[in-house]
Amino acid sequence: MRIANWMLPVLSLVGLAALGGCASHAPTIAHTHIGHALTGWPDTPHQEGLFVAAQQYGKAALKSAREADSADDLATIKSDVAQVVKATSPDNAGEIAPDGHKVYGVKNALTLAVRHIQFAGDSPDASANVRSSAKQFAKDAVPVLDRCDLIKALGINILNSPSKEEAKPLSRELLRLARANVDGDDSNGDGVVGSVPSEYGLKQLRAELQAMIDREDPPYTTVDTWYLFNLIRLPSGQWIFRQRSSDSGSYGGY
Repeated sequence: MRIANWMLPVLSLVGLAALGGCASHAPTIAHTHIGHALTGWPDTPHQEGLFVAAQQYGKAALKSAREADSADDLATIKSDVAQVVKATSPDNAGEIAPDGHKVYGVKNALTLAVRHIQFAGDSPDASANVRSSAKQFAKDAVPVLDRCDLIKALGINILNSPSKEEAKPLSRELLRLARANVDGDDSNGDGVVGSVPSEYGLKQLRAELQAMIDREDPPYTTVDTWYLFNLIRLPSGQWIFRQRSSDSGSYGGY
């Protein structure tokens, strides 16, 4: 069949479109690790980024903490508090849930998000911006992680409380901590929530990550899911992308 000359440019465009990812450039290793924190990770509940998962767990913990604070009977308080602990720092974090995804909670999801931002900062292709920002982010995440431990310890005390009179003031403190983990707090009393890293919650940490991304040059762009889920670490410690033609490598992904 003879193809009319006027059709050739159209067919060329179609051909380029069909190549898709073949014509695109792979992202940097650093940007891929940032994507693990913010865009996608294989075994989070909805394959969201690890930091995004931490935010969702934080909101769930805050919701349950509010319900515990407003409850009028000990059984309901304890039931709600158990949900706060489960969403924040569950005993079975890292295990596989019935839906096939791993159990996380705020602490585990944030810990892994920090680890991947650190991986990004340690990557040979990381910009000076990412290298310095990764170190700062790891430091600034500590108050949230510490609060997770306080929430769990306080939650256990409430679950062991013999009366509503004992549990009620503890549940109010639990609510304060759960709220601080999401929105930050004003512990220094300067009238500004999250004015210093010791007051940071997930809200301030997310703003810090966004500021890092905004400073990137060349600009950071959302990493394609294939690259996010096919970055593997060799025994040497080097990170590479799995070859598209085969998924049968003996090296485990991270």
